[in-house]
Order: sequence, then structure tokens, then C-alpha cells
Amino acid sequence: MRKRALLAFSLPLAAAGTLAGHAAGYAIVGSSRRDALAHGYLGYAPQFLALCVAVLALALALRVTGRLQGRPVAWPFALIPPVAFLAQELIERLVVGLPAHAVLEPAVYVGLAAQVPIAFAGFLVARALVRVADEAADALVHRPRFASRPTLLAPALPQPSLVPVRLGFDRLGRAPPV
Repeated sequence: MRKRALLAFSLPLAAAGTLAGHAAGYAIVGSSRRDALAHGYLGYAPQFLALCVAVLALALALRVTGRLQGRPVAWPFALIPPVAFLAQELIERLVVGLPAHAVLEPAVYVGLAAQVPIAFAGFLVARALVRVADEAADALVHRPRFASRPTLLAPALPQPSLVPVRLGFDRLGRAPPV
């Protein structure tokens, strides 16, 4: 069960982080004409991010209902973004017809370095989302109004007793008691 929570929260955030690091690397260094040819598929980034958000929303719903247990751990955030980024850069260059050693450009190094803070932020977001989902699940749990165990009652205090008094003159009225 722990692996399902790990993957359900880690993969969408790590994938979105990989795309963000990719964009950050090229925003800092700039892109060449060759890079523009290789990045034509980034026009589908909004659909990809929507898919990531949908998977994350499903994971949150499963977590709130109690069907998804465990907690996200840090290693997927440390491993997935740099490996996916390097694979993405290599595939981009091979598709455009560049040699594999073209992956050693400055924009790739900057993008790879950008993966570290983005992956750390993704890990913190995953932990916060799990915490929010757990608090939502706790708020939705039906709690009985009364405790199921009996409570101890205070001991009964002695009650004063009234003693009937006979009235004088054998009648009710304003006569003094006998």
C-alpha cells in the first residue's frame, strides 16, 4: 500500500517538475534555432499538466476516502526529475537528427541544475497535500455526539425531608400549628 501512495503523489508532481525545470533551463540560457525545432511538442504542455493535476486529484480523493495509505518519500523526487530530464533532452536531440553528444550543451546543464530545487519543492508540496487530505479525512469522519463509555455520576447528596405538621384547631386556616 505504501508504494501506491508514493507513486500516486510522486509521479505527477515529479513529471510536472521535470517540465518546469526544462522550461527554467531554457529560459535562463536561451534556446537556439535547433532547440526550437526540438521543442515543438511543448505546445501540448497544458494538456500534460492537466493530466498530472487529474492524477493528483484522483490520488487526493483516494487518500481522503482511506483507500490510499502511506506517505511520499524523497527518493523519487531526487531520482525521477534528473533522469527524466536527461532522457527528454537526449530524445529531443536524436529526433531532430543531432548526435547524442549534443546533450552536453549549457542549456542542458542549467536545466539539470534547475531540477534540484524544483524536485525539493515538489516533495514539500506532496507532503503538504497528504497532510491536507488526511485532515480532510479526519473532518469527514462521523463522530458520535455522546461518548460510548459510561461516565461516572457524582454521588447523590442527602435531600432534606419534610415532616408533615398537624395544624391546630383541626382545620385548615390561619391557626398556629399544634
